[in-house]
Amino acid sequence: MPLWNQRTSNAFLNIIIEGKKSGIMNNKKVLISSPSLDVKENVSGISSLVADIMNFSQFKFVHLQLGSKDKKTVKNMAWAFKQINVFFLILYTTIFKRYDIAHLNVGLAKPSIIRESIVFFIVKRLFRKKVIMHIHGGYYLMNEPKKGLIAYLLKKIITGAEAVVVLSDLEKQVLENRYGNLSFYSFPNAVDITCTDSLSRRHENDKLTFIFMGRILTMKGIYTISESLKYLSKYFHLFKLNIYGAGVELNDWLASLDKYKNLQYTYYGVVTGRDKWSALEHSDVFLLPSLHSEGMPIAMIEAMAAECVVIVTDVASIKSVIHDNYNGILLSESNPELLAAKMEEIILKKVDLTFIGKNARKYVEENLSLPTYIAKLDQLYAGI
Repeated sequence: MPLWNQRTSNAFLNIIIEGKKSGIMNNKKVLISSPSLDVKENVSGISSLVADIMNFSQFKFVHLQLGSKDKKTVKNMAWAFKQINVFFLILYTTIFKRYDIAHLNVGLAKPSIIRESIVFFIVKRLFRKKVIMHIHGGYYLMNEPKKGLIAYLLKKIITGAEAVVVLSDLEKQVLENRYGNLSFYSFPNAVDITCTDSLSRRHENDKLTFIFMGRILTMKGIYTISESLKYLSKYFHLFKLNIYGAGVELNDWLASLDKYKNLQYTYYGVVTGRDKWSALEHSDVFLLPSLHSEGMPIAMIEAMAAECVVIVTDVASIKSVIHDNYNGILLSESNPELLAAKMEEIILKKVDLTFIGKNARKYVEENLSLPTYIAKLDQLYAGI
């Protein structure tokens, strides 16, 4: 029997909530970084996870908002000036808001490495705070940077941190091979599944429903989805595509879908809370054929929790969670023909969606539940 079943999860979260209400919590304060926590400004798995951490951890937090909003499209001089402002923002926060340790969430792409390095050097070198670097995917996670500024900065922030949190043992092994046996911790992402208790998952859709939910960016495989549809035109009367989220490439992507005559698709914008879970509940298959840079997508885990079968790409830590044709469907690469072939099998009812969906839900309950995650993270905070 798993240590953390649904009843245990509910009880643990209730204890944390009551503890916060009664003032029983650790007096230490944590600086935690993420993009905006307002989903109207940013659709981000990191932000979603950070919001859960701040709500349920027994520690107190100072939130440091870093990262661009979804509507920012051009990284020009204004963008560069904003990065300079990071210097003053972290100085102000450290001097006037006070905290004991810093939990810096970073995706290993060039802009975020540069930005987080500024924060790291101020927090660690200037103010002598202890730092947790929490890595969430990015191109330079699985691809070692060549010699140069990015390689230098990345090595400094990883080897200089008191702890480095990664999303799987696979990522831990990659970074240990690159930087040595440091204080790496494998914390797979997690979601609060208590809000799915009331879901009546099994229902009959009028049509097979595919769903995309998340940031609308090329790296998420959005054009793999649209290009796959040219192989499925004869089945357009048998399925529909529902789209939720936001991103800088929204209009271009929707234009690429408009070229398909008779394709039934609907864009719903950003959804949160019960509306988000309802959207997943009333969908059959979740599409996320990412090209690269994924860590362990929160949206993928949420879809699994709602018994919505996921089709995802074998990148970074995804394969540490998804077992092909058991609790999800794993593509070897983000390829339109491969995706179309899997979608066709599903359309022709050659895949047992109920079997895969139930296994996915069970996997999340046993391995990716929020109470386990929060307990491990609080223990790491206390140890540091």
